[in-house]
Amino acid sequence: MDPIIGISCFCNLGKRNTDENPYYRIERHYIEPIIKCGGIPFIIPEFINESLSEKILNNIDGLAMSGGSGNSDKGDRIEVEGRPRTLRGQNKNRYIADSFLIKAALKRNMPLLGMCRGMQMICETAGGKLNYKFLDEIDTGGVLHQQKSKGNIPTHTISLKEGSQLQKILGVSEVKVNSFHSQFCIEPGENLEISAWAKNKIAEAIESPVYRFVLGLQFHPEEMFNDYPVFIKIFEAFIEKSREYQNSKKS
Repeated sequence: MDPIIGISCFCNLGKRNTDENPYYRIERHYIEPIIKCGGIPFIIPEFINESLSEKILNNIDGLAMSGGSGNSDKGDRIEVEGRPRTLRGQNKNRYIADSFLIKAALKRNMPLLGMCRGMQMICETAGGKLNYKFLDEIDTGGVLHQQKSKGNIPTHTISLKEGSQLQKILGVSEVKVNSFHSQFCIEPGENLEISAWAKNKIAEAIESPVYRFVLGLQFHPEEMFNDYPVFIKIFEAFIEKSREYQNSKKS
């Protein structure tokens, strides 16, 4: 059987100034590379129930933490506390739900892939730290971290740590990526290390030399893989490790 990949989503309370009912949402970009690489996608709704999180992870083989929807700029109604300085402040319920999933995955040594907000959640859940200031409040040296162009268009170059898991997966020392974030990781967390940087030294990837497969990416490879096939290698590696994990449960 192909490995089952759980994919986190978020609860949209509906559009502001409407009576639209709440619904769970995940962009299709996260689903497509999982299917392309031989995985079976399973969307995990946002809920605050640690016991249920454990039960769900008992039945999947890899966990992908999605990004996006960290604020209400698009008119979505989510629980936001002013201009939040923390991921928890951006969306308290999602923060708790994602934390339960990540902790359960790490405990099992289950393959874990996080993109953008997903990377930041892995960082914080593992005891790491995000910068308190937003990127628009510091000098980024001209690197555009909130691009206006579409997600399939890479806008700045990152350097990969020689010998890192990400460098081995992509087979390059530099690669151009897209960018849609306002916060960033400054301390990677327990059993994690930074493995890629933008030209201004902002962390662009974290990974673990300890776990089977833990990879956090500040960029969105799921939006670029169709136009830039190098990025499908990330999902191929993730699915391969998820298949290994699946087989390890049988022995």
